[in-house]
Amino acid sequence: MSSRMRAACKCVCQRAISEYAHLSVQNERVVTRILMIRHGSTNPRGRLCGSSDVPLSAVGQAELDRLVRRPAARPAPDVLFMSTLSRAQHVAAALGRAWMLQPQPAEWAREIHCGDVEGMALEDVQRRLPELWARNEAQNDDTFAWPGGESYANFRARIIEGLRSAVEAHQGGRVAIVTHAGVISQVLGVICSRRAAAWEPDRPLPLTATEITWHDGAPSAVLTYNDPDWY
Repeated sequence: MSSRMRAACKCVCQRAISEYAHLSVQNERVVTRILMIRHGSTNPRGRLCGSSDVPLSAVGQAELDRLVRRPAARPAPDVLFMSTLSRAQHVAAALGRAWMLQPQPAEWAREIHCGDVEGMALEDVQRRLPELWARNEAQNDDTFAWPGGESYANFRARIIEGLRSAVEAHQGGRVAIVTHAGVISQVLGVICSRRAAAWEPDRPLPLTATEITWHDGAPSAVLTYNDPDWY
């Protein structure tokens, strides 16, 4: 991620914390909570890595070790899902041991697939595909997809459908998912009525959690965002 993008995401995260802090469950019929946990830090080395299987970095592993060494302050969820990418699986395995839960693989919780540009240096993508780069930066076309990749509209649709299936089996419980920043941003986009192509807002920091409620087949409210003290 470029320094410009890091600065923008930091600003968005800070704004989102203040926007979401006052939100609470508005409807007593909402009974299912979903805890979305972003994986720990990685080192993509300036490359576009959506569904590329980038592992946790040494920093990410240290973050995870510190987390699970301390006693859990909150009850374990009823079920634990995980993206099938290794950076999420590694975190889910550690949490599963701590919570005495078997993580369930969830293909729908993977990061967006960027097709032919997966793993390409961001500078090379911008230089070789300037028109597509500009379209993606505009964040106003839900049908946008990198060549051979997944559109933002389809990305959001598979996340929501996957969450719907997960919640159906655990109504009235608390569902945890170890996933990715893009997935969490899309779920918050539904709640905030933001278009799927707006990929930049509300991207939580590594190994933080965002908790939402689910009602009538859709995400309905944000309880916490980018929370480092969720465990």
